[in-house]
Amino acid sequence: MLGKRSFLPLFILIALVLAACGSQTSGTGSAAKFTGTIHIASSTWTGYAPLYIATSRNVWKNHGLTVDFADVEDPVLRLNALNAGQLQGMASTVDAFARAQSQGVSAVEVFPIDASVGGDGILAKNNIQTVQDLRGKTIAVNQGSVSEWFLGQVLKKNGMSLSDIKEQNMTSGVAGSTFVAGRVDVAVTWEPWLSRAAKTNFGHILVSSKQYPDLIMDSFAFRKDFIDKYPGTVKDFISAYYDAYNWMKSNADAANTVIGTAVKEAPTDVQADLSTMTIFDLSAAKQIMGTASNHGKIYANVKAAADFWKQQGAISSEVNPDNAVNPSFINSL
Repeated sequence: MLGKRSFLPLFILIALVLAACGSQTSGTGSAAKFTGTIHIASSTWTGYAPLYIATSRNVWKNHGLTVDFADVEDPVLRLNALNAGQLQGMASTVDAFARAQSQGVSAVEVFPIDASVGGDGILAKNNIQTVQDLRGKTIAVNQGSVSEWFLGQVLKKNGMSLSDIKEQNMTSGVAGSTFVAGRVDVAVTWEPWLSRAAKTNFGHILVSSKQYPDLIMDSFAFRKDFIDKYPGTVKDFISAYYDAYNWMKSNADAANTVIGTAVKEAPTDVQADLSTMTIFDLSAAKQIMGTASNHGKIYANVKAAADFWKQQGAISSEVNPDNAVNPSFINSL
C-alpha cells in the first residue's frame, strides 16, 4: 500500500488534467473565507480514511466547505497540480513532501495523518538475521521512493548506509512478490507481502516499521498562498477532518465499509490494513507537530528526509523545516 505513495523526480513533465478552481472570498483580511471548491488529492491508501469518510458523509459541508477529493495515483501529477494552483491541498508522505519542497513546490504541512507501524518492512532469507548482515547484499527496492527512504534510515540507525549494500531497482509490490517467489535474497516492501513472506520456509521479516515507527509518516499540506490568504478555511478543513476521524472511531464497522468502498477492499481487509498503521487523533497530532518554538518530531522527519534526498543527489538544496511545517492551525483546535 505505501508503495503507491512513492515519489518520482519533479522534472518529469506530465500533463495536468485537473480543472482549475474558483477563488472567491468572503470577508476581508485574516477573516477571509474561501467560497469556491477546494480541490484536494491523494493516492489510494487506507491511512487516508478520515478524508474518505469526510467526503462520503459530506462532513465538509457541516463546516461550510465544498471539497472535491480525487484519487491521483501519480505523485508527480499531484505535486505538479499543487504547484500550478490546480490543487489547494494534498496528502502524501513527509519524505516526499520534503523532497518536493526542496525543489520549490509551495507545500506547507498543517497536520500529520498516519504512521506505518508494521505495514512496511525488509524481507530477508533465513541466513540473514540482523541488519548488519545486509552489508554487501543486493536488495530489491524501489529507488526514489518511500521504500528507499525507509531502507536508508534503517541502515543509518544501524551504523550503515546505502553505500554498504547494492540496490536492485523494482517497485515495492514486485519486490515483495519476487522475494516470495524465491528470486531475490532481500526486498523492501509492504503488506500483504510481509505476511506472505513470513509463511515461507526460506524467508522472514528482518525488520518492519513496527520497530521503526514514524519513519514513514503521511501528512496533509496546503499551498502556502492558500494558507496565507484563507487561514480560517484551513482551520475549518482541519476541524472537519477530525470530526470525520471521531465518527470513524465511534462507528468502526460502518467506517470500514466506507473506507473499503474508497480503496476497493473488503471491510475485513480494511481492518487488517488499519492494524499496521496509526492514524493520529488530535492529541497525538499536536504532539507530532509541536509548536513553532518547540518542534515536534515531524520537523526532524522533514530534515532527515531532505538530508537523505540531498545525499542521494535527488535535490541540490534542502528545505528549511520551519518553512515546510505550520503547526499553528492544529494547535488552535
